[in-house]
Amino acid sequence: MKKFLLTWYGITDFRASLGFESTEGPIAAALAAEDYSEIVILGYTRNDLQDHVSTPTCADLATQLAAIHAANQQQDRGVTNDFVSIFANTPAAHAHFTLWLEAQLPRFGRQARISLKSETLRELNDSEGIYACAMRALDFVAKTAGEKLVTLYLSPGTPVMAFMWALAALAHPHLKKRLIVSPVVGKPPEAIVLPAEWLERHGTSQAAIANVHEGFAVTYHLFGEQRMPSLLGIRQFASDRHVFVNSQDFPATCMGAFIQEAEFDELPVDPWDAKDVQERIIAHARTLPPGARIGVNLTGGTKLMFAGALSAARALGAVPFYFDSRNQRVTYVDSLRRETIRPIDSIETFLLLNGDGLKVSNVGLQDELSADRHRLTKTLWKYRSKIADAYPALCRYNNEHDRSLLRGEPLTPFRIECHGFVFAFTPEAEASVVGNGLNLHFKHWAGFTKYMSGGWFEEFVYLQCKPYEERGVIRDLRINLTLQLNQDGSFHRDVQHNELDVTFTDGHSLYIVECKAGKVTQEQVMKLQNLVRFYGGVEGRGIVACCFPPRSDSVRKKISDAKLALCCGGSLLEQLDSLMSGIAARARLAREQA
Repeated sequence: MKKFLLTWYGITDFRASLGFESTEGPIAAALAAEDYSEIVILGYTRNDLQDHVSTPTCADLATQLAAIHAANQQQDRGVTNDFVSIFANTPAAHAHFTLWLEAQLPRFGRQARISLKSETLRELNDSEGIYACAMRALDFVAKTAGEKLVTLYLSPGTPVMAFMWALAALAHPHLKKRLIVSPVVGKPPEAIVLPAEWLERHGTSQAAIANVHEGFAVTYHLFGEQRMPSLLGIRQFASDRHVFVNSQDFPATCMGAFIQEAEFDELPVDPWDAKDVQERIIAHARTLPPGARIGVNLTGGTKLMFAGALSAARALGAVPFYFDSRNQRVTYVDSLRRETIRPIDSIETFLLLNGDGLKVSNVGLQDELSADRHRLTKTLWKYRSKIADAYPALCRYNNEHDRSLLRGEPLTPFRIECHGFVFAFTPEAEASVVGNGLNLHFKHWAGFTKYMSGGWFEEFVYLQCKPYEERGVIRDLRINLTLQLNQDGSFHRDVQHNELDVTFTDGHSLYIVECKAGKVTQEQVMKLQNLVRFYGGVEGRGIVACCFPPRSDSVRKKISDAKLALCCGGSLLEQLDSLMSGIAARARLAREQA
């Protein structure tokens, strides 16, 4: 039978390998006490090494260590602490410790294979990262052929590392294993067992989680100001019944549009009383048939609602889960197991969720743009500085045409000359753009003034985003969406509405792009900020796209304070590509970490 020892190594082990301690360290002591076939050591590697001008090398470590011993300073705490602060948790330290430990084996009369796995964490007590490392190590051992006994050594490393070893052990119920600790320095490690109640509760929870994709008989959703967490729960797991745990301030009737044929219910609670939340969920669950599978979505609501619902879930043997929308994953709280959140393919899902009665009345561009329209749009971008002088006149004609269209009157013809361009519009609604290499004519284009006074830039931004949609980086790219109240099954032009220049989703957030061919004002930035917050929720994203960089410091500050992305001027294409690359990178990271 193969015997594995799995452990982190800590500062005490490292100091012992350097000759700075009077003992041999916890890991060496464990090897002296018992024989193992293979030792798997996890070594925390600092995540700031890439920021250093030079990473400490093995040669540096050996040279400075030799100097300390030559000066007989190995017991000088100040000197040794400085040395350890430089080299600990680096690849050089890992290499040194591995070689030193291998050299100790003959002294103990042992033969074992030692492998040290470098693990980079966000911070020393990165619980999710530590758990993932422990699970990878256990998965590695579990896949090894033959009978095996796994010993998890809890003493080396931090308390969080010890706890995560114990938690990870529960995730491998069929793997023969034991836990050991070293309570007294200089004495052999001792075996420990986890509390029976914890094992029983965890076993029940893990059994439920293992079958989570079969769905639930009922799902309890904590429901508050943000609606997206409940929608994610509805989409992620099938459920025969959805119960929205809420207060009177936040009715959940809007969620009825998403549950299809499932039952809908609301459970009123005091959002500031954890005990009330716990008791009401448990009381409601008692009305369910015995053995009903229960899910508890902890993501919405207050922190006290979270605490009460989590206690209720554990008392009921339910599956509590939490949506981390920023990292695009759902975590099963009692196991730290996680998976990727199911993406949202349509922006209309976001709009239906948060629109409060507003619906899409105009779906924007429906037909493919002609080659001439493409050419015109790209040329206007090239000469954007020149055509800016024509905007005042074009905007005046656009306002006139809007009024004429409302009254059903003929549209005013015009001819505007500007820096080598001639923009013309006839009484027959024929439009033309001539000059700077163009000689383009369009029939029946009533929206020509709207296009020329800024709509062309919306199309330009849309066309730049299109390749990213085709590559799957973004989804459901739209242009010129109009949202209005649907009154008696119809939309009315005179009813207040919102217009969204360009919109898309990455499957997890709604992106709204405000396109400005002219100057950008604070009012326009505030409008975009409000649109993003209203329709996209806390994970909504806004982009200010403009032909010219904002000149006003106050406008730039407003964009920054509102956490909006800025793509402008000659850097627009590069900035847009960087934004899209970030979206793609987050999606890859979410898949890798799930």
